[in-house]
Amino acid sequence: MSFVNLARKSLEARGRLFEEYKSVLDDTKITDADKRERLERLDAAIEAKTEEVRDFTAKAEAEAEARNLDGKLGKLFVPGTQEEGREAPGMDARSLLLAVANGEIREGLITPDMEMRAPGGNVQAAAGKVSDAAFAGNTTSVQFIAQVQEVMREHSPFLNLVSTFTTSHGETIRYPVKNAWMSPTTDVTILPEGEKYTFGKGGFTTKDLTVAKYGTGVQLSAELLTDSEVDIAAIAADDAGQALSDRITADMLAKLQVAVPVGKKVVMVGAAATTKVSYDNLIDVQHNLRTGYRRNAAWMFGDLQLAELRKIKDTAGNPIWNPSYQVGAPDTLLGKPYVTDATITAKATGAGGTINTDLIWYGDFSKFKLRQVKGITVSRSDEYAWDSDMVSWKLTWRGGGDLMDLESVAALRTAAA
Repeated sequence: MSFVNLARKSLEARGRLFEEYKSVLDDTKITDADKRERLERLDAAIEAKTEEVRDFTAKAEAEAEARNLDGKLGKLFVPGTQEEGREAPGMDARSLLLAVANGEIREGLITPDMEMRAPGGNVQAAAGKVSDAAFAGNTTSVQFIAQVQEVMREHSPFLNLVSTFTTSHGETIRYPVKNAWMSPTTDVTILPEGEKYTFGKGGFTTKDLTVAKYGTGVQLSAELLTDSEVDIAAIAADDAGQALSDRITADMLAKLQVAVPVGKKVVMVGAAATTKVSYDNLIDVQHNLRTGYRRNAAWMFGDLQLAELRKIKDTAGNPIWNPSYQVGAPDTLLGKPYVTDATITAKATGAGGTINTDLIWYGDFSKFKLRQVKGITVSRSDEYAWDSDMVSWKLTWRGGGDLMDLESVAALRTAAA
């Protein structure tokens, strides 16, 4: 039991003694001598509990201070100072991952069966080398993991809108899906006295939330990482993070596109290649959702689509796009915030262009559940291509997702050409 809990228990016991003290003090049925004796005994017990509370509190404060100092020491970690096979004391998860990415910690993290030293055979054709002029020359090292994670967050607004949860294993999860509403006329009745209730089963079904493994790799030469002031590893981390987030987002948007019912998709009138999005289109999409979903709703579309939307005016001639003049406040479209995502296809512009594409999404995207297994994993190996002085990174993400409330998102869809 922690010192905090011990202090709480002592404090509760002290409170009970106080209540007993007041009860004896108000008791008119006992003699003055008996009352005085009981009160003195309770005084001593209360004082003892008070000292006990002070002692446990002091120990709890010392324990908390020790944890605080331990965390500060973790930030002062110097590579090579830890004992072999042991994690640096006080290192938090982020510091540990950064140290691994920079090659500062290996013991206990890379096992012999993970090390592969095939002579020259593990140098990939797409590996970055100083001799490759198109690969920007010499470089220095960078905090690879943090860079990848930051790029994924910034590059895919969709991944920031959805509800993400993490599981420790990748087994299939059967998740409840809301696909309709109970009927207020048939499922809700006015009951005379003694009448039976009408039971509705609700509008639920289930979906199997499975996971897929997404992976990519980056390989750079030791010369690229050490010989220059240009952080080519940062560029490689950016590329890997963007590619990974684009692939995950594209797959999740495909799931969203399939999940949104036909009744929630407004179809534009006219040829897909030439018809522009109208003010009326957006109003139709917005009011295709019930009021409760519009409360937390946002728009989502591609960046080229935004250029077109910024030109649209309402019936009074005012732009429906409103820029924000307050720091931290988002720009709005018809009074609601929006995000642009690079993976959303632009509207078809001619022969061979994409048609029947969901161009604009609107809704409460928190109803889309993104399940990941242990989050993103970035592994660095200096041994995989050891005899060629190549440093390798492997990026892995396991997860999946789907829309779990089919009433929560609407879309504007181009008409078939």
